[in-house]
Amino acid sequence: MTNNRAVVYKGAGHVEVQDTPYPELVLRDGPGVPKSNVDRKCEHGVILKVITTNICGSDQHMVRGRTTAPEGLVLGHEITGEVIEVGRDVEFIKKGDVVSVPFNIACGRCVMCQTQKTHICTNVNPERPGAAYGYVDMGGWVGGQSEYVMVPYADFQLLVFPDRDLALEKIMDLTMLTDIFPTGFHGAYTAGVKMGSTVYIAGAGPVGLAAAHSAQLLGASAVIVGDLNAERLQQARVSDVKQST
Repeated sequence: MTNNRAVVYKGAGHVEVQDTPYPELVLRDGPGVPKSNVDRKCEHGVILKVITTNICGSDQHMVRGRTTAPEGLVLGHEITGEVIEVGRDVEFIKKGDVVSVPFNIACGRCVMCQTQKTHICTNVNPERPGAAYGYVDMGGWVGGQSEYVMVPYADFQLLVFPDRDLALEKIMDLTMLTDIFPTGFHGAYTAGVKMGSTVYIAGAGPVGLAAAHSAQLLGASAVIVGDLNAERLQQARVSDVKQST
């Protein structure tokens, strides 16, 4: 069987790259997995060979000991990869597809998912609505800062890039579609940014810059980004944000 390697949380301030089990189309017992989620079959899922994975600010909350994350948890909820195994019940995803994985896990079938509230899907975490990969109290799904990872509900979850070669060429940009850019876009969209808006973004970190660019895409006539960190403001300037203060 193919080996796997992953970033494993070992306690506050301590992570290690370790050998871990190769993923299966079933959620086995492990750190943070609720008892009623153990041995959950996922024939609707796929196994990915991870191409890129990002470190989120949310990961740092766990690593710095701000949460109750269990030792042994495999981190990582921002995943882009290639499909190498397809479950029996998957219809539209095929081997060889290069895909982006949304950070929140959702079934696509429950009332919450059907009303576009996928962040509080009721079918993926028996302890509370909502789930994510490699995150504390989010269903125990194994994270994607690894060589291989299992993704459930693949037909609903995965965004397939139609041009494989072009996707691989642009992969360092496309990796932002898992979490960073959608978070910024969602903020701008739900704030009502539209053609002609004047927008102020408080903070020039990665999500702030994503929100600024999203505001421009939504038609804002002026986008102002503020931050106390001069280096981040400079990054906003070179990223073509119109005004940074």
